[in-house]
Amino acid sequence: MSIAQRILYDPSIPPSERQQALDRIHSDPGIPNESTTSSFWLQSLHEKFAQRSSRPLPKKTDVVIIGSGITGASIARTLLQNRANVASSDSLCPAVVMLEARDICSGATGRNGGHIVDTADEYAELSDVFGEEAARKVLRFRLAHLPEMLDFAEDLGLREEAQVRKVKFLSTYFGEEPWKAALGRFHRFKKGMPEESKDWVAIDNKSLLEGLNLSKATGVISGPAGALWPYKFVTGVLAHLLSNYPDTFRIEDHTSVTAIHDNPSSKHKYRVETNRGTILARHVIHCTNAHVGYLVPGLRGRIFPVRGQMSAQTPGSNFPCQVTQHSWLFNYDRGFDYLTQLPSGQMMLGGGFTNGEGRGTADLGVSTDNELSLYCDIYLSGALRAIFGHRWGRVQGDPVQAMWTGNMAFSADGFPWVGRLPESVTHRSSTQVNEAKPNAGAEWVCAAFGGEGMVQAWLCGKALATMLLLQDNELASAAEADLSWFPEQMLVCEERAAKAILPRCLAGTRHQANL
Repeated sequence: MSIAQRILYDPSIPPSERQQALDRIHSDPGIPNESTTSSFWLQSLHEKFAQRSSRPLPKKTDVVIIGSGITGASIARTLLQNRANVASSDSLCPAVVMLEARDICSGATGRNGGHIVDTADEYAELSDVFGEEAARKVLRFRLAHLPEMLDFAEDLGLREEAQVRKVKFLSTYFGEEPWKAALGRFHRFKKGMPEESKDWVAIDNKSLLEGLNLSKATGVISGPAGALWPYKFVTGVLAHLLSNYPDTFRIEDHTSVTAIHDNPSSKHKYRVETNRGTILARHVIHCTNAHVGYLVPGLRGRIFPVRGQMSAQTPGSNFPCQVTQHSWLFNYDRGFDYLTQLPSGQMMLGGGFTNGEGRGTADLGVSTDNELSLYCDIYLSGALRAIFGHRWGRVQGDPVQAMWTGNMAFSADGFPWVGRLPESVTHRSSTQVNEAKPNAGAEWVCAAFGGEGMVQAWLCGKALATMLLLQDNELASAAEADLSWFPEQMLVCEERAAKAILPRCLAGTRHQANL
């Protein structure tokens, strides 16, 4: 069960506050607001994307990707690399068009922690619910993101620019009971996945904890992780694609999609309405995460926004630089925080969710990122000094260099949604599967990463693009691809759409999510 659902079903929180959260969860999340808090990651825009799009929009395209974060970048890369090499008869009609409502990569990816980490803490719970084989498959999928993204950054020459680095995470616990429970989950993971867990260790020796600057901790689980500058990684990928595919790929920023309509009399099944004009498309891919319910109303309550908060802080004078050594997770009775350190020294701390208004309920169902949570601000501003104690030291001036919010997307059953959307959720007849026209276009979704996009989004995007190419062999250079590595729990289907939805009313309902 995700932290969002734990809050929704926490009887110690007044029912009225939880019901208000449910009302927001089932409401229209709207289009991203131009007014935002200032993300540290976005302080300097990529030169290719510093100026607003000014060319006329393409009249038509094979694929429209809505959203320019890490998911959209992964999808675009896979489509363009594996697309059939068919020359376009119209240079004004590229094969793939990416649309972004604001600046490129200014949404969730440009606001997250840049932390590539999976602690495998959910292995036990996944095993209990779905069985050991399914749990292994899900964990292998998540753990594959670290080597995949490290290797890709190396191949593209982005490791220095995007500050991509491998570290050891320190998942830290305070108190004997939480540590005992964590050890139990850790041992189940080690037993169930011995090869994958060979680099994981448990540390509860006091002298070792002191050496890690964590003398207040009861114990630490450590394993491989990574960190990067998310905006620079994604814009580096997109700039590379624009350079390599100048005639087939277009990116249009400050282009909000306001509506999608059926266009049944044409090969281009969809009419995509934007604030800058209309594009006809064969396929539409929704990578809008927290905002997906705006254009796909049937996903409201199935996928829902949650506001999170991040900060960039100056380290204390006693704290050693650990940029290439460690990243951190701090686990509490309610919730957790996450921390990485940049080569320049800044500490990138996010979390404080359950310290927000209404113990987190006020951030459930919130899709905007233009306001700070005062309580989270207060908490995050003092958390590091409290955690590291005398190992932190003094800070000259204001310790907080930046504080901002971003919106995540959670799902009712705890898994991402990846695949072709049925008519029952799009409410558009063009979404119906036409067996007589196997190459007909479709609507697709790749969203709801539960605040763990760095270990889910990249390969979800790769899987989604592969599914599209397998369906539409007019676009694909090869008709076969192996998707056996992709977890079935993340696939979109009618059965899942019928079951995986949160109730509209709190009173008299039972928890319907699997996790």
